Amino acid sequence: MSIGAVVFAGDRVVVVDKPADVTSEDLAAAWQRKLVHRIDKGTSGLVILADDARTVQRLHGQMQAGGIARTYVVVAHGDVVAQTITSRIGRDRGDGLRGRVAETVAGQPATTLVAPLRTVVIDDVTVTVATATLVTGRTHQIRIHLAEAGHMVVGETVYRRDHVTRGEREMTSSRLLLHAWRLRFTHPNTHLETALEAAVPEAFNRF
Repeated sequence: MSIGAVVFAGDRVVVVDKPADVTSEDLAAAWQRKLVHRIDKGTSGLVILADDARTVQRLHGQMQAGGIARTYVVVAHGDVVAQTITSRIGRDRGDGLRGRVAETVAGQPATTLVAPLRTVVIDDVTVTVATATLVTGRTHQIRIHLAEAGHMVVGETVYRRDHVTRGEREMTSSRLLLHAWRLRFTHPNTHLETALEAAVPEAFNRF
């Protein structure tokens, strides 16, 4: 049985709206296609799959050149302001967690563009609905950047340490409130510009 809903299908490319709590690998296996890129298990939204290795290779090249635009909707703690977050992300920031490392430590440059949409207060906890656009695509990049900026994503289970240490109140959620919302790329086989959007899940509606 296939998982998720097809948002786009054409000439050896399929884009699926992945549900939360499903791995990208399991999604690809369910659709019997090759995975072009990953989003976290707890994250919902748009994932590109392809029928053959050549199409995957072409899309990888486009992604590495910055030609695939990926924008997420996120709900994060605090009053988030518009900002560009840049750091080097390594496997261990010094406390066992993936995160910001010094220039002298092995890591990958990462940049996220954050734009607030609205800030609300629920049960005395301030949260902001925002968009986060990837300039680069590192593992857990948005979650790490927001947590290290003092704005842990609502529903976060890994990058909670700094938030807890500061003694800040936490908004509870049954899932990670991060959704791969919009995707734009040039189709590698037809060369047509393709812009897609996945409806924001109901879990975001209370905000």
